[in-house]
Amino acid sequence: MTKVGILGCQAVTNEMNCVMIGCLGNVNNRRGKFEAYPKDEPLQLVGVIGCGGCPTAVGADRIWQKVRALTDYGIDALHLSSCMIQLCPFKDQFIETIQKDHPDLSVVEGTHPFHDENAFKTGVRELISQRVVTPQRMNDLVFKRIKLSEENG
Repeated sequence: MTKVGILGCQAVTNEMNCVMIGCLGNVNNRRGKFEAYPKDEPLQLVGVIGCGGCPTAVGADRIWQKVRALTDYGIDALHLSSCMIQLCPFKDQFIETIQKDHPDLSVVEGTHPFHDENAFKTGVRELISQRVVTPQRMNDLVFKRIKLSEENG
């Protein structure tokens, strides 16, 4: 049995109310980045945890506490959520710190593909700024009902 964990973007989860349905659905259905695991072997999602927020002054070192919360349960692989891969300016620092502290842990970049990466980034920009309709949430983007400003459109 392969045990996996997901490290998600705390800003996306908290500020945009993302329930990680894309990540979780792909684990359950073995799609996206979860297709790589042997089909004849059970895949267990051990847990999901937020990154702790953008590190700014303290750097990426605090990510070890978040990852440790999952490695204590024996995960074999840690998936960084697809939103972290697309949006996080600290992604490479996080990966470097994780691999330094957990050299035997497989770190996978992403959970699921985006149908249109540019549309995703434009939608996130609107969710953060809320210029067109307030409030909009991650589900508005997922269900393709997000309203965009003329300048983002």
